[in-house]
Amino acid sequence: GRCPPGHIYPVRVLLSDSPPPPPPLPLTFRSTRAGTDHLTTPPAASQLHSGKACTLHTGTSFVEACMAAGLTHDPDTGEPYFGRMDTFVSYTWRGEGITLANLVAAVEAVLVADPNVPDPAAAACFVDVFVCAQHRGVRPGSGTCPNATDVDKFEEVIDACARLVLYATPLTQPKALSRVWCLFELMSAVKRDRPVLIALSAEDRAELRRLLLEDFDRLVAMFTTIKSENAEATVAADRDMIFGWIERDLGAAGFRELDQMVAGGMRGWLAATAKALVEAEEEAGGGAASSPHV
Repeated sequence: GRCPPGHIYPVRVLLSDSPPPPPPLPLTFRSTRAGTDHLTTPPAASQLHSGKACTLHTGTSFVEACMAAGLTHDPDTGEPYFGRMDTFVSYTWRGEGITLANLVAAVEAVLVADPNVPDPAAAACFVDVFVCAQHRGVRPGSGTCPNATDVDKFEEVIDACARLVLYATPLTQPKALSRVWCLFELMSAVKRDRPVLIALSAEDRAELRRLLLEDFDRLVAMFTTIKSENAEATVAADRDMIFGWIERDLGAAGFRELDQMVAGGMRGWLAATAKALVEAEEEAGGGAASSPHV
């Protein structure tokens, strides 16, 4: 069966109390439980700028621009592609091998595998590059900035989601953990007691299994020695803004507290992952398995 994880509405639509408009447009991919190997995507930078180019005439988000075209349902089944968001996807496009297809496959895999996600096929994911307007600058007439309008909805967006999925690739040096937006999103989920799921590529999942069994201490160190004050952002103004939010929410020692929060969230995930691996090994082998220290 189909399991489309990329269900998204524009931020202003999802958070509105008024009746929603017709369901928004599907993205240009479909995912299946059989995998997404058939998908091909251009380099990440090209994906971003291609999506932005599609909205030059509107200045709004990619999804909003597509909604206006009336492309809202699967042409074969009539099924709407999108629903009210419940899963926040935290990721970065910056890094070798990071593509839209890989992101979709990793998010799909972690949602299907997690027993606490009741219906993975119905999961609706917030993916900011599609939902948030990518255009900066004040629009003539309205005097508003499309990007700023959507970014200002961040707190409401994270409140609306039941979980956060962090795309942590490559496993041995996750790019997302060096990005200030991702760290802030992770902090916001932990503060709200939202579960954090770690999405990995097939290669990273194999490497995770090896490290859990052979070099667990190294794995712990990789995920728990975070230096948030060194995190980067594509736009310098975003970095300054988010650093201000961190100090607002966590106080003068906010970076140290954020590092501890991120490390705590990662330790919880590592503990659960290690436990599941040991149980699987024992079940497969019919006996006790060597276990990492958690």
